[in-house]
Amino acid sequence: MIFFNAAFNSAAISGCSEIRFLDFNDAREYVRKLKIISGEKWKEYCKSGKKPKNIPNSPYGVYKDKGWKSFPDFIGKVHPVQKWLPYQKAREYVVKLNLKNWSEWSEYCKSGKKPINIPNAPKIIYKNKGWKGISDFLGKE
Repeated sequence: MIFFNAAFNSAAISGCSEIRFLDFNDAREYVRKLKIISGEKWKEYCKSGKKPKNIPNSPYGVYKDKGWKSFPDFIGKVHPVQKWLPYQKAREYVVKLNLKNWSEWSEYCKSGKKPINIPNAPKIIYKNKGWKGISDFLGKE
């Protein structure tokens, strides 16, 4: 666990709860070596007690302005397509599903029925590209 110990700051060493997370590239390199294949597996890993404390459970929030691209990129499972439908085309498809809320969207994403060129996290992919919120994306506004 040399990787883990090297990134503690003095507050963490002295017993305070503040921990300085690894920088984005180091955290991503560490996580990719784990060969985690999905968000569900990541959650299991986080709950297992094996994850170093200097790698965040929710990496997007920590690394969003520090190199973050997507969760698949973080775990090293970038799908070769990575060419997302334009926002309006994705929205047209999703509206036809008649989903009511984020919870139903999330379940749909887990079902395996979602086309691979529509992102699970449209809020991130379509930010500044037409995103107005989940209600709009689902056609409820």
